[in-house]
Amino acid sequence: MTFQRARKKEQIANRRNEILTAAERLFNEGGLEDVTFSRIAKDVSFTRQTIYTYYHTREEVLLDLLAARLKDFYVSIEKMFPEGKLFTRDEFCRRVAHHFIEHKMTLRLFSLRHTVLEENVRYENLVAFNRVMLHAFPIVKDLLRRQCVDDDDLLFDTFTFTMISYFASIYPILEPHPNQLKAMFEAIGNVDNAPTAEECLVLSIKLMTAGLKFKKEE
Repeated sequence: MTFQRARKKEQIANRRNEILTAAERLFNEGGLEDVTFSRIAKDVSFTRQTIYTYYHTREEVLLDLLAARLKDFYVSIEKMFPEGKLFTRDEFCRRVAHHFIEHKMTLRLFSLRHTVLEENVRYENLVAFNRVMLHAFPIVKDLLRRQCVDDDDLLFDTFTFTMISYFASIYPILEPHPNQLKAMFEAIGNVDNAPTAEECLVLSIKLMTAGLKFKKEE
């Protein structure tokens, strides 16, 4: 089969998706070090050299993959809080915590955002990613406006800023390395009735929403 350069937008999008799909598999199976252009090239229908047409570094690939995962994250969280249905603070926090756990891969990538992914990418890639990430503000604001009708947008924005920082730190709690876990228990001893990771998430999200007034609890 003769190689053809992708010219149509659909062809370009398909090739980007091939790259991201391959990178996602490699990242899930072996972590950051397994994501190389050589290994990606084995999974796609074009050459390694062609990958450089779309991405200059593996960090650019993974940052784009994180942006795609965030879009899915936003869509699914909107579905969790349908318009017209109210939730108590406890219900809200438990749903958010469960949603985080269901998106561990997104959390795993996001934990690398500042330390790895943004270190070796072009400026335009950073701008594109931040535009996707900042979609969280109107989405969360709309959700909270329906649940906390007496609060103002400043509180909603503060919650979202806090949540973005918190989002970057969750993955190590949900997926601690076995040696890290063993060392922790050896250092502090056995803890009776220790909370699960999900329970810790719920408690911390409750603290972050402490300043909000949920209408269903009135």
